[in-house]
Amino acid sequence: MRNFKTFLSLFFLLCCLTSFTRPSSFVIKGEVVDANGKGIAGVVVNNGIEFAQTDAHGRFQLITDTLFSKFVSLSTPANYELPQTQGSADQFYKPVSECVNQKLVSFKLTRRTAPVSAFHYIAISDPQVKTLEQFNRWQNETCADLSRSADSLSATAPVIGMTLGDLVWDNMSLYPAYKKSLQNMKMTVFQCIGNHDFDKSFQDLHNSAIGAPSYAEQEYGRYFGPMNYSFNMGKVHVITIKAINYVGQRNYIESVTGQTLSWLKHDLSYVPKGTLVFLNMHPSAWNAIEDGNVRDARQMQALLSDYDVHVFCGHTHYYENSEVTPKLYQHNIGAACGAWWAGQVNRCGAPNGYLIVDVNGTSVKWHYKATGHPVSYQLRAYDKGAWLSQPEYVVANVWDYDSHCKVEWYQDGKYMGPMERFTDRAQSYLPYEKKASDAPLTSHLFRAKPQGDYQIATVVLTNRFGEKYSFTATSTRVIAHRGYWQCQGSAQNSIASLYNAQRMGCYGSEFDVWITRDGQTVIHHDPTVDGIRIEDADYAQIEHSKLPNGETLPTLADYLKQGKFDRGTNLILEIKPHTRPADEKRCVDAVLKQVEASGIANRVEFISFSKYACQLLAASGKNLKIAYLNGDLTPQQVNDLHFTGIDYQDKVLLEHPEWVKQAHQLGLTVNVWTVNKPADIDKFVKMKVDFITTNNPVYALSVTR
Repeated sequence: MRNFKTFLSLFFLLCCLTSFTRPSSFVIKGEVVDANGKGIAGVVVNNGIEFAQTDAHGRFQLITDTLFSKFVSLSTPANYELPQTQGSADQFYKPVSECVNQKLVSFKLTRRTAPVSAFHYIAISDPQVKTLEQFNRWQNETCADLSRSADSLSATAPVIGMTLGDLVWDNMSLYPAYKKSLQNMKMTVFQCIGNHDFDKSFQDLHNSAIGAPSYAEQEYGRYFGPMNYSFNMGKVHVITIKAINYVGQRNYIESVTGQTLSWLKHDLSYVPKGTLVFLNMHPSAWNAIEDGNVRDARQMQALLSDYDVHVFCGHTHYYENSEVTPKLYQHNIGAACGAWWAGQVNRCGAPNGYLIVDVNGTSVKWHYKATGHPVSYQLRAYDKGAWLSQPEYVVANVWDYDSHCKVEWYQDGKYMGPMERFTDRAQSYLPYEKKASDAPLTSHLFRAKPQGDYQIATVVLTNRFGEKYSFTATSTRVIAHRGYWQCQGSAQNSIASLYNAQRMGCYGSEFDVWITRDGQTVIHHDPTVDGIRIEDADYAQIEHSKLPNGETLPTLADYLKQGKFDRGTNLILEIKPHTRPADEKRCVDAVLKQVEASGIANRVEFISFSKYACQLLAASGKNLKIAYLNGDLTPQQVNDLHFTGIDYQDKVLLEHPEWVKQAHQLGLTVNVWTVNKPADIDKFVKMKVDFITTNNPVYALSVTR
């Protein structure tokens, strides 16, 4: 009897618990209608697991378990507009949590006024913003460039934007600002999840306990919807999938899970074989050089084998095209943030940028668009001696190279033939690593050995579409004179001018240093500020002085702090001649102490009109780069003083052009200042000076990189 009573009690408790447990499985009923409320037949709808197609009245139903399904989404047919709000693609899905409370879930689509066969597709990899400064670069550099591209492209055909993951860098609080940054451009923008888009506090839904209230992709979903979805545009079926298996605390596996493979198989089952398919995911699957491939590449390839597929991916901060099969082409494009916003290049030397794909029917044509550059910037060539590991060769970096491209070269206008492809570490990325060996190998490099003396070597790329792009090899690099200040919001020797030089990708940014009577090093060109002589003043007398752009007079500490943000731009520190040698020595000593403590001493170079200051620097025993400015010493005399370069006014080198060759034979560098006219810049590039200091870095960069 006691056992029977116990049994009844347990049975009653179980019944009570069951009666109060909320069911997780529902039948979601819905419709897809046009602007007039008429049902649209044949639209594919899914909940992440189950698929359905609308009937003749536009109706569908999906058996949905809310423990596993978080969104209901539709695959927009090609003859309907892509649903969006202010350019954000966000009307093609609904949260399951809302759907289960509705008798009939309704999606509304607007029919196109005319069929679309041509469109532009912009693939954007790894914005990866973490800080406000990085977000400002994303907005002011990348988004501004994207907006110009979308505005131009939209005049000829609709524009679709697709980011390829790592929208942010583990900083979910930036999602609202990020989403807003891409709105109201003349394109509809979709998103893909990357490994840094998960909340690191949790595992993803796939790895979480069933019914877990929080999971790693939950916040991403709040702003951008489902991880796996598709739509149709023209004759193209576009698919985006989650290819990150996230296990929490920034740990993840590049993998397409069984659930996602099943989703992909179901989605493709509604797509006629032979269709042109664009597949978007964060990591690559078929890279040959740079690793990070998903573990499930074979299964994916099998599912895609009946289609003509272009895969767009990022993750590596590295550019690599992979021709997997004649019908499967992977574009692992360079990151919008380059090497994590450290500068202007990716780890392979490709510039920060994005890919513009032009689609016309089933014809696909693409060009990489470097941020801040014209589309014609498709390669960079380095003159003999500029690529340090290849001192005898002219070298070209052709980031969008594939086997259908040709890379040839000319010496002084004479055709010399194809260049030799080789693998090495990208010269332009080396400053961003502590050791050269830490940089990845790059396979889209080409080299050729010049014959005898020559003036100009030109590299010509013929891409797979028969288009030709050329670049004149040069070893000349650009130094922004007192920063880049000839633009709004900037001023000479300001932090803004240094930032602008960094943003442009200048080799260096020059600035002037004085020391106050009480030992503060400040940045200013003239010996006086607001009528007060700097070297005779205490810092308190001038510390609140304003520059023309409103900035407070910067100190050397301010400049060194800003210098840390971009390892690609060196600081060219000019020690001004002081009226008293003792003050000049105080300045040199203070500068050396601050530079040494800054952590970026290897990126600070010194110049001065004062021979005494240069001698003090040379005597420091710190193996410094020191260039003399005054122009009254021959290269041999400069070398005898143990300086490392000459940095002379343009008229001096025009009077003594032989000094360029003499300096190089002695191992000295040659800088020329201040060269601003395009014709003069061209002249000194041909003279093979190492550096041009200029107030016109925009033009100088256009002919040297």
